[in-house]
Amino acid sequence: MVSSNQDIINEAKCFVKESMRSNDPSHDWNHVERVYKMAVYLSTQEKKINPNLNFDIEVVELAALFHDIVDFKYNFDKSNLDVFSEKILNQFFGKFNYPKEKIDKILNIISNISWRKELELSSRVDDVPFELKVVRDADRLDAIGAVGIARCMAFTGAKNRPIFQADLKPIENMTAEQYNKQTIKNESTAINHFYEKLIKIKDKMATETGKKLALERHNFMIEYLNQFNQETKY
Repeated sequence: MVSSNQDIINEAKCFVKESMRSNDPSHDWNHVERVYKMAVYLSTQEKKINPNLNFDIEVVELAALFHDIVDFKYNFDKSNLDVFSEKILNQFFGKFNYPKEKIDKILNIISNISWRKELELSSRVDDVPFELKVVRDADRLDAIGAVGIARCMAFTGAKNRPIFQADLKPIENMTAEQYNKQTIKNESTAINHFYEKLIKIKDKMATETGKKLALERHNFMIEYLNQFNQETKY
């Protein structure tokens, strides 16, 4: 495991925190900080499971910090997302004479971390580097469980969309095209989002530690949905 440079990590935290100061609570600095801490935790635990595992923890930490710096849910021109991300990374890392190969690894992670991107690429878990696996698992863990429920409702409020609408059913087996269209037109509801994405996350986890944590959070969401359905059945 390649160790990290804490000076650049601390600078990145300040940069990202300032960049995201106006974000709504579903995708703010607090979310990024939770993902960062979880990515480090997952990396540590996976190393205990497999001592021969080799990865760059600095890339993990920096990718976790920058993972939401450009987000399709707020920037709908997805053709330019990678360009925007690369511009921001170069703006930050240019001050440090940072190795290009590491910047490329970080860019690859933040460009491929999203649910939307996985739907578009339909990539297998085995096709991605370990650093992407842990950062993506960390991000997805923050999308489920008690925190995930709170974030879903915060995003719903920020986008002024319904919590629940009886005549608007969730889309089964949603495609990337449907996901993109729904996101742009803001056509879904909070509860539909659980069925279209959040309860599917458990089966998409890539790390052994992430799978265990996801199961507990998944079960909590199922309890919540059962209670919600009880209260809205009349």
